[in-house]
Amino acid sequence: MVREFEYQGETFRVTAHGIHGHEEIFIVHIEEDGVEGAEISIDRMTEENDTSAPIEDILVMLCDKLIPQSEIKVQNPAAPFAWRAGNVVFEVHDGLQNRDHD
Repeated sequence: MVREFEYQGETFRVTAHGIHGHEEIFIVHIEEDGVEGAEISIDRMTEENDTSAPIEDILVMLCDKLIPQSEIKVQNPAAPFAWRAGNVVFEVHDGLQNRDHD
């Protein structure tokens, strides 16, 4: 899955692959000018984490580490996690990719 989301008024892009609870997850901060900025990742199969947690919770946890670590000046500290509208090309899957064709 490659998808954008917002958290604390900032835009991030997540790339995740694997099965639920055992994904490799990479997030990157998208700066105001659209340039990719700081990034962080987790391998849920090998790194300590709650493997039953929804991916959204893991994304928030990663952002909560990345923001102070990279000194990102957030636009709205009270803004919650929200997926951005857009086309999801691939979802997290079990090894088989099915892509809808127009």
